Amino acid sequence: MHAIAGCHARAFPDALAVKHGLSFTKRMLEWYIVSERGVLFHIECDGEVVGYCGSIRVHSPGLPGAFTSISQYAFRHFVLSYLRRPWLFFHRENMKKLPAIWRNIKLRLGLGTKVSQPVAARESFSPNWGLVVIGVAPAFHGHGYGWKLLQEFERRAADDGVKRVVLSVKADNTAAIASYKRNGWNVQQALGDSLNMYKSI
Repeated sequence: MHAIAGCHARAFPDALAVKHGLSFTKRMLEWYIVSERGVLFHIECDGEVVGYCGSIRVHSPGLPGAFTSISQYAFRHFVLSYLRRPWLFFHRENMKKLPAIWRNIKLRLGLGTKVSQPVAARESFSPNWGLVVIGVAPAFHGHGYGWKLLQEFERRAADDGVKRVVLSVKADNTAAIASYKRNGWNVQQALGDSLNMYKSI
């Protein structure tokens, strides 16, 4: 886990989890291992972790997504880290997610309830896998590791019996969007500053 967390830090140096420190990043990534819904795998070169992929299984409607699941799992670590680094509360990632953060706090304290899906959404639901993160250390960009990780993610999802994989990507991440499109992914909808994409497998 230490090596994967280090790869995450190199791949996303400005990410909020990285600002919280390596031990926090390890705790966040640990959810993919301990949860029956999480999937985490990596790729190595000469014994070094150069890339990794984290995803979530969604086999029934109404389940919490990755953000809520990881937040609930690492909640204590979130609180302790913010007490030590209060300035991180004003990180741009937090500012964009304040409503979701508040919902997670209330959920953890037993003051909130899970959001129920409309009947139409439940009836049209089909099991899927969500691609949460793919990270490749900058020194290894351009060697096809991201593509290999994406192919492995799709293979594992297909082996699990799902027919659809989904992801969310920042709308200004044009390189990633172009790469997903080259690999057969389609844009489903724009949501805020992100695009929801899918692929039938």
